[in-house]
Amino acid sequence: MMRVWAFIDSEGKLCCALFPEAVPQGVEPTVFDVDSPDDLVLDNGEIRLKTTEEKLSEAKANLLAELKTLTASLLAPTDYVVLKIAEATELGQDTTELKQYYADKLNQRQQIRQFNHETEDAISEATSFEELEQVRQNMLSFASQMRSVEL
Repeated sequence: MMRVWAFIDSEGKLCCALFPEAVPQGVEPTVFDVDSPDDLVLDNGEIRLKTTEEKLSEAKANLLAELKTLTASLLAPTDYVVLKIAEATELGQDTTELKQYYADKLNQRQQIRQFNHETEDAISEATSFEELEQVRQNMLSFASQMRSVEL
């Protein structure tokens, strides 16, 4: 826990000082004990602590963003396969041989997309920070597993 001195600045923005001497002269701060200054919110002109539900919602949004980045990084090394097949299709060429040749890479992409969808659901359905941490650990484990597969 840390103590912060929260106040609304002249532009109407929420500010937090870590030391009382950092509060501007003439400003009356409200003192909070928080885990992070991000635990505070300005709500209709009042400074208050975020609710657990608000913090959980933010944690879910952050984890969804991490998942999006992770998924893109796992798919990127095989994007060329999809482009080759799309190009062949556009040129009216038979793609059967390409799909057979790249079957392992296409399967890997499908596994990544499936994991992404399942993980999105798990994040949405999480009801605690502990569940979100378990989802994060699963993401790291899956990423490690996919990166160790050399196709």
